[in-house]
Amino acid sequence: MHTAAWCAWVAMVMALALSTTNPLYLAVILLGVLLVAALAPRTQAGVMSFRALGVFGVAMFGISLVIATINGNYGDHILFTIPGPDVPSWLGGLRLGGPVSAEGLAAAAIRGLAILSILLAFGVFNGAVSPQRVLRSTPAALFQASLVVTIGLTLLPASIEDMRRVREMRALRGARGGLRGLPPLVVPAVIGGLERSMRLAEAMEARGYGAAPELPRRARYAAALSAPLAIAAAWSWFYRDDWRAIAMACVLLAALCLGYWWRTAARLHRTTRLTAEPLPMVDRALAWGALGVAAAAVACRAAGLGGMTYNPFAGLPAPEFTVVGGGLALMAAWPVARLALGGRSGKAAPAERQLAPEAAP
Repeated sequence: MHTAAWCAWVAMVMALALSTTNPLYLAVILLGVLLVAALAPRTQAGVMSFRALGVFGVAMFGISLVIATINGNYGDHILFTIPGPDVPSWLGGLRLGGPVSAEGLAAAAIRGLAILSILLAFGVFNGAVSPQRVLRSTPAALFQASLVVTIGLTLLPASIEDMRRVREMRALRGARGGLRGLPPLVVPAVIGGLERSMRLAEAMEARGYGAAPELPRRARYAAALSAPLAIAAAWSWFYRDDWRAIAMACVLLAALCLGYWWRTAARLHRTTRLTAEPLPMVDRALAWGALGVAAAAVACRAAGLGGMTYNPFAGLPAPEFTVVGGGLALMAAWPVARLALGGRSGKAAPAERQLAPEAAP
């Protein structure tokens, strides 16, 4: 599957997970991501990265429940009470201990499900697409930003690989494993990953990656002006009903400023590619369809359609499940059809040449 299709899928999963608070839809999204993870091509480093992000996501899910329990919460269905000190009112309603309700735990679980779905989606993307493919598929205007992201994406796989090597060396020396042996593994692994990322950045800088003429002053001012225009448009649209026309004008001006910056930056940076990754028509259609699903999810949340919102503090009602909302959540698994119909060759893509000092001729 093409890199653009994977990027569109990750963006769609993020939009779906952040646009709904319905636990049924979040469960469908999570199951869809897990099904894609089972069929997506990946290397050994990709498998380890996915496991690491999965463990981190499960840990965040547990931490969310623990925080909700420690802070206490309101609701009609009180499960138990945790003793705690009386916090002064001038601290803004901070609570330590108190009654723990089923509504509060349900709200914490909903937040944890959204975070877990997004982390697992990024784990699948990190294993299926190499950073070099992401860098090659980036538009010229965003090349420098994508270069920074590419170097950052190499940190997690490099740290995991270093941790595996350190663990094997410690096992050969008779060191104990388990949780007690985890701290001696984490420090050298993180340091080794940072050093490898720094070597990669230095090697790419020595080869001229990211070198481009400075943007003209007008383009920089246009890019900086787009942010306050977008903020003014949002404020006018949501808080002043009689300023809707001004909000649309601000959105149009912000889009024009970004378009001018994009065009100027793309013209200044020219790249050559040894091999071009063709974008099949199927992947192109799927990518645009994924972006359309993301926009539809945001629109349904804004319009209150499809049962996208769920408030557990309203008496802990049963979540609503509609055809529209369930269909949008089910779209998180659309790469399964693409991979099953020909997007998967049965073997992982050949590892691409790493841009590191050791690979220099």
